[in-house]
Amino acid sequence: MRKITSEANFLWKILIKIMLTPLIFILFLFGKKSSKELFQPILLLFEFITEAKLTISLITINIIIYFTAFLFQKSLFLQYPSDLFSNRVYTIITAGFMHANILHLINNMVALFIFGRVVERELGYKKTLAIYFLSLILSGIFFSIFNMKNNIPGLGASGAIMGLIATAILLKPFYITFELIIPLPIMIIGWIMLYTDITGILYSSNDGIGHIAHIAGFLSISLIMFVLEKKDREKIKKGFFINVVSAIIFVLAYLFLI
Repeated sequence: MRKITSEANFLWKILIKIMLTPLIFILFLFGKKSSKELFQPILLLFEFITEAKLTISLITINIIIYFTAFLFQKSLFLQYPSDLFSNRVYTIITAGFMHANILHLINNMVALFIFGRVVERELGYKKTLAIYFLSLILSGIFFSIFNMKNNIPGLGASGAIMGLIATAILLKPFYITFELIIPLPIMIIGWIMLYTDITGILYSSNDGIGHIAHIAGFLSISLIMFVLEKKDREKIKKGFFINVVSAIIFVLAYLFLI
């Protein structure tokens, strides 16, 4: 199976192709290059987007469900905490494919694309799928337990995605991503997201975000790793050490500078 391209590698490839496009266009006019070679940047972009088959499939499913959910009674698929002990326990899964609005969907799908690609690249589609659904289920259970009194419904793929985020930053902490425009190690992005959820809980944020579910999804890797192969567990342990040491260095540098 063809290895999934990293973001940095893709960026270099497409920049070179774009710079060569004027020359290829001239050669195309003289019949020295084919139309396929002329459109290489577009083909390269399409290949980059679709090569992580599971990740792009999950994104496609989430998008299709979002736009078809308007045809059904949405409350049937939302996860109410009380569902955990009823015949509606299936909503732990269905709610993970529902989204409140288009912005909620876009944010989750961008994160799924970035972090899902990393995990799928390192572990393959079967393990990535297992991590996605186990994180979704564990985050749903924790959401229900912590919100049982108010019975507020939850929805969204964030819990599952946070499980992928945790896995990605442990497997490849120094993987360079361009999510925040500038190139950053993927563990920095993961820290930012985790920090946002922790502060959301500590300061009782009323932003409508299920921070508890996100944290549960993030921490689910600590349980999921036991179902992974030994070599994968060793990678995760090493990644955990790197993340902890890097975080300590960052905090000490911050305290020293201020």
